[in-house]
Amino acid sequence: MAYSGKKLGAVIDYIEKYVQTNALSPGSKLPPERELIDKTGVSRVTVRRAMANLQEAGIIYSIHGGGYYLSDKQVSPAIESIPLVISYNHGDSKILDIVHGAQDYLIQHNCRLNLSVSGKSSLNEQEIITQLYNDGIRSVMVFPVSSETNTDFYFNMIQKGMHFVFIDRKPKKIFGYSFVQSDNISGGYIATKHLIERGHRKIAMFGFEELENTSSLYERSLGYLFALREAEIPCPEQYYFISRYRTASPDIEKLFDPKNGFTAVFATTDHAAVDIANHAFKAGLRIPDDISVIGFDNLDITSV
Repeated sequence: MAYSGKKLGAVIDYIEKYVQTNALSPGSKLPPERELIDKTGVSRVTVRRAMANLQEAGIIYSIHGGGYYLSDKQVSPAIESIPLVISYNHGDSKILDIVHGAQDYLIQHNCRLNLSVSGKSSLNEQEIITQLYNDGIRSVMVFPVSSETNTDFYFNMIQKGMHFVFIDRKPKKIFGYSFVQSDNISGGYIATKHLIERGHRKIAMFGFEELENTSSLYERSLGYLFALREAEIPCPEQYYFISRYRTASPDIEKLFDPKNGFTAVFATTDHAAVDIANHAFKAGLRIPDDISVIGFDNLDITSV
């Protein structure tokens, strides 16, 4: 339940005092929205969020058109909510593992996860975090849309006292935040070294976006380059190829052109690995006979 914000907490505290003062029993009707707004000084949106959290916890219930009623469970503002803002929610994505891991940990510590999805929109990301700040929340976990966007916004929010824990992607040019990520450099190195040990000498990288846009992808490319240098294999003039998901591109044609001689691909993500494998199939190439592909993330979509 989102009890950590001051405004949400004001609504919860008012209801608790109202229940105690009026000695309400289960089934008793609670104050209407208008009274809660007037007494706590918060917006209708905040009141509804607070009531939704209490309903989710089983503390109150509502009757359509009839208001809110007290259930047989006591109001307890001690449960705290920790916000997590993610850029997208894909069923095959590692983001779901992050959500489940955070949720499992928080439940053990009498907390709940308050999840918001920005939909890969930098503007939505700003609006969600701003609303959390306005609700009095000062700590938030974020899986950012990009390392490039919202850096000024994050900087300004840090100056205002917001504490961030960024996941997977580092916002560029700002400091003063906590960060959790995979060991991307080592992962890129291990993946590329595996291909080298399999006898490949002309290895490409493939992804859906520019490496500079996302710190984790850029770091994976560093691991790729380290492995090539260690094996004394010259880096191709163009080693990174880009294409939008399930979309052909000139880069795909270059990667598969026999003149360029690529025999293996290190994909920046498992989704990219599946996508380049599909492109290879359409081009009449067999994996691993004609070209080898390795990804990053260990998602179920890559299992055979």
